[in-house]
Amino acid sequence: MTKAKRTGGSTGRRKITQADVARHAGVSTGIVSSVINGRDYGSIRVSDATRDRVRQSVRELGYVPNIAARNLARGSNRLVGVFTYQPIFPLESRDFYYEFLIGIEEEAERAGYNLLLVTGSKDEHQERSIFAGGLNSLQLADGSVLIGVNESAGELARLTDEAYPFVFVGHREIPGIDLSYVAADYFGGTSAIVTGLAGRGHRRIALVQSAQGFEGIPGRRAGFRAARTALGLSSEEAPVITLGAPAGDIETDEVAADVPALLARIARQGITALIVEVSTDAAEIRQAAVASGLDVPGDLALVGLSGTPEQPQVSDLAEIHIPRREMGQEAVRLLLRLLAEPESAPLRSTLDCGLRPGVTL
Repeated sequence: MTKAKRTGGSTGRRKITQADVARHAGVSTGIVSSVINGRDYGSIRVSDATRDRVRQSVRELGYVPNIAARNLARGSNRLVGVFTYQPIFPLESRDFYYEFLIGIEEEAERAGYNLLLVTGSKDEHQERSIFAGGLNSLQLADGSVLIGVNESAGELARLTDEAYPFVFVGHREIPGIDLSYVAADYFGGTSAIVTGLAGRGHRRIALVQSAQGFEGIPGRRAGFRAARTALGLSSEEAPVITLGAPAGDIETDEVAADVPALLARIARQGITALIVEVSTDAAEIRQAAVASGLDVPGDLALVGLSGTPEQPQVSDLAEIHIPRREMGQEAVRLLLRLLAEPESAPLRSTLDCGLRPGVTL
């Protein structure tokens, strides 16, 4: 084998190239490229012995592959973009979206991809925008995972029109746009909680819903009603109670102006379990119930439906479990399928929710 020549310079040596490796190993540059990039090109087929010889030359010469060139050869940047519409990127463990990001990172790493966190793309109002400045800020990545709320339907439509691969974390139904997404089964999770409470002997169970007409997390109210019907419970035995003055047209069986009014109402009706749409409301109800002399969970069981154990006031409550890390992982798996099979879009996946045990159950 011939030794690659090294010439002097400001660093004392020039950068080793694939041509140097080829001369050192006694093979063509095409074979070196095939070995380094881990793929065959056309008629090039590399034997195990030749592959080992090339790798030995790489080690002896100290060759460092050019990542950009290698990705170009592979037809991929090996980058998964992550974009959020939230004001702050979820980099702290108490952020609701943090576990999603952990799952995204884990699955991307398993697949041999790096993450590109798109954090600086903002419009003139300093709000996060994929197309700030008129250009797609995600295009450096092969495809992207989107998280957060208050997304721009216009931007998602434009991404779709441009055939840019992306997956949204969370159920999204936007008219005229076929989105790929991974969602949590809040319907099934809530139904299972109602059924579980009935299995514990509770025959009077109420859903305490937010007074806002829009259901922030879809499926929970419908899941409660479906389980109520399946168990043969009436709206008197298992009512939907709105906490606060209802906003707009909201479907409800009863209304409680505030927490004291709610406790008075459930005492009259003999309700022994509350499933509370907003877990911080559940914490407030628990505090008021204990102050009034009720034992929780002996007299009144409480389950929250926000799935936010990172919030200190609800950390010990029984709550629906949202598989956030698993959803992040699944989003990456869907994205990689879209990259391999663009014609398969839209791809959608729904993961089961569980129950996180707590002292209120």
